[in-house]
Amino acid sequence: MRRSKKPPPYERYDLERSPFAQRPTQREVAELLGESKADLIRLANYKDQFIVRRQENIGGKDRDLAYPVSRLRGVHERLKFHLNKVRQPSYLFSPRKKRSQRDNAALHLDQHQYLTLDVKQFYPSTTEDMVYRWFADELGMYEDVAGLLTRLSTIDGKASFGSPLTPVLCTLVHRPMFDRVSDICGARGLRHSLWVDDLTISGRFVPGQVVIGVRDVIRQSGLRSHKVRYLSGNRPVMITGIGVVGRHLLAPNSLNLRIKQYWQDLHDAETPDGRASCAQSLLSQLGTVRHIVGSKSDVGRKASDQMNMLKQKRDKWLREASQEAKIARAEGTTPMEIADIPF
Repeated sequence: MRRSKKPPPYERYDLERSPFAQRPTQREVAELLGESKADLIRLANYKDQFIVRRQENIGGKDRDLAYPVSRLRGVHERLKFHLNKVRQPSYLFSPRKKRSQRDNAALHLDQHQYLTLDVKQFYPSTTEDMVYRWFADELGMYEDVAGLLTRLSTIDGKASFGSPLTPVLCTLVHRPMFDRVSDICGARGLRHSLWVDDLTISGRFVPGQVVIGVRDVIRQSGLRSHKVRYLSGNRPVMITGIGVVGRHLLAPNSLNLRIKQYWQDLHDAETPDGRASCAQSLLSQLGTVRHIVGSKSDVGRKASDQMNMLKQKRDKWLREASQEAKIARAEGTTPMEIADIPF
């Protein structure tokens, strides 16, 4: 029996070994992206035909989205595929495979002080000039190649809010800035992590000079920071939606409220099919709680017990719903009485 080959690692090489760092020509870049040179140039010149602009409420905020579709989206997807092969620093948790919000929060367990801040308008503040300088200076590309890729990967003079390429592109463009932040934290023996644009720093004591230094680095890089918070570990500290208290992780209150509502919906359901549907929703939410707090914690064990009970009842309700459906179908095929015949 032939063994299946182990898939190659998602992040395969350092930035300097990326094919984009080997001074490729426009023709070589086009081949890498599955296009001809002429088609790629044409796509860059007439890209407005492949852009959708609309406004959408995301996380309670109205966002102006401008994202690629059709062939331009395909180019963004292939650029993303190649850039995702670059190894990322340990402090980065998103966008990365096999790293979650829970992992980001768990890094900061058992700390005394926490500093959290955001990079304001991270994607829209990443200008096409920043992207061009990264292609030309960091990767050492020829000017015409850097210009072509910049035109393809940006929309309206900035990184696209809504493109699949933007998260990894912005991470790489601003990596020198985040590396400087990492150096500041490392010199003080502090833990630090980055989730998209949310920076978390923790330790026994986080000096005021650290927040000043970090904000200076962000400002010098052409960006702005906001939502700066100093927090103590005596009370739950929310890190990317996960609560941290001492050595324990807590599920967010919004998740607990959803679970409470689903229990009520289960209690109010009147049919086996409705109960099975509510049970499935509860299983999903309880599984999330167990994942966050850990299966060996008291809350995790309680969630596991509830899930086992719900699985048994769900299967029972599904059987009852199936039986009711069979009876209904049988009754529906009963021959019509003579009086019911419409002719």
